[in-house]
Amino acid sequence: MLAQLFQWIKRLSTGTPAESEERYSKSFCDEENDVGRWTFMSVFIVFTLSLYVVAGLGYYAKVHVWDDMSEAQKEAVAKAMVVDTQYL
Repeated sequence: MLAQLFQWIKRLSTGTPAESEERYSKSFCDEENDVGRWTFMSVFIVFTLSLYVVAGLGYYAKVHVWDDMSEAQKEAVAKAMVVDTQYL
């Protein structure tokens, strides 16, 4: 399944449709310059998948790192974040 996802992304970025899609789309559309363009839907899909991955990593860090810290460690991290934002 992962290999198919990578092939789909490669096809989307290079603009080469699959053979079956090519024959199917030629019967409905004669525009050749429309292939390979990043459409709103493709950008939305990539953005949504990226958010899903980032959210998953954040949840993993919260469950496996933050919850295992002691209260003193959590307080030290919070103070470091406050000091860091004051320098910005």
